[in-house]
Amino acid sequence: MLLALVSAIPAAHAGSNLQPKADPGAAAHSGFTVTPTSDPYLMAFHTCALGTECTNPMNHLIRLGSSPDGRSWAQLPGWQPYSGSVPDVFRRGNTAYVIGAGLSRVNMTTGQVTASSFSVKNAQGADALPRDASFAGQLPDGRLVLVYVPSMQAIDPSSPTRTILLATEDKGSDGASFTYSGDAIVISTASLPVRGDATDPDIYWDGSRWVLLVSLGGNTVAYSSANLLGPFEASTLTVVSQNNGGVPSAVLSTDNSTVFTYVNAGDRDNVSIRLGTSVAPPSLISSWSVVIPASQFGTASAESPGVSLNSVGITCGAGCAATTASTTATTKAGKPGSRCTKAGAKGTYNGATLACRKKKGKLVWSA
Repeated sequence: MLLALVSAIPAAHAGSNLQPKADPGAAAHSGFTVTPTSDPYLMAFHTCALGTECTNPMNHLIRLGSSPDGRSWAQLPGWQPYSGSVPDVFRRGNTAYVIGAGLSRVNMTTGQVTASSFSVKNAQGADALPRDASFAGQLPDGRLVLVYVPSMQAIDPSSPTRTILLATEDKGSDGASFTYSGDAIVISTASLPVRGDATDPDIYWDGSRWVLLVSLGGNTVAYSSANLLGPFEASTLTVVSQNNGGVPSAVLSTDNSTVFTYVNAGDRDNVSIRLGTSVAPPSLISSWSVVIPASQFGTASAESPGVSLNSVGITCGAGCAATTASTTATTKAGKPGSRCTKAGAKGTYNGATLACRKKKGKLVWSA
């Protein structure tokens, strides 16, 4: 599986202004300008040039496209593809945020694209080394939420479970930094009806519940939850794509009638992005059609879709935007490891500030 953040040496391509970088979270380019779009759908994806080794993420280029109907897609005019892999996009206010190699912010009025660093921290404050990170949604205060899988170093191949993780945006970071906030779900591999390692998670709102999509090789399964921060319920397991493609991303149509689900499918040197439509709740989709063929860009692949509505979303409010006022925890917390009830809540215990985090499916007080 490809990394959501990869160390990349830029490949030569037309219109590039790439900057070589050793840090996968570093800014990926020096800036450029696109023609803003009013199309209702946005998609970040990557391509791989003909004649290159497409299994190597260093050969991938991130692109940003838009669609008037979820079915026909075109790259934003002026977009300059840059080195990166497994991207995603989410719009908040006047900014479209693109991840996959550092963070790119697209001003949806002027078209100016700027770049900055991007990071995700674990509960201890160290680099989480996330894989396959994608935007999941927003909290009521406007903060963004990420869903991702652990680093390869953190996974025990012999373990009978796989964990999907969540992180919330750090206040005042404008999409540039996130901190682990809990587990979306711990999947028992024995319960899975199709084969493949659990990777490339995606979360979308289907009109009544939050849906977590997980890639299992060339398959995709879904779980649902009443809450964006989970827990996503194992009992809701549903196969969405059976041998029709993985690396999923989905969005509810602007008229709330249809769920557009996108996956990868094809041979190693001819991978395209396919669309399957359905209604809520998740169900097996039997009919898929190619909407972004590799040939559209003269490349060997078009893959790893990350789709979003091109709408302003929830404004970045007091709990999201930068402020000079300091805050202190006033709630009394239980001792570390004891149960708590609200993810993200903070409190004090013997003078130390603790946070309520989800661990192994339970909310507990943690330093």
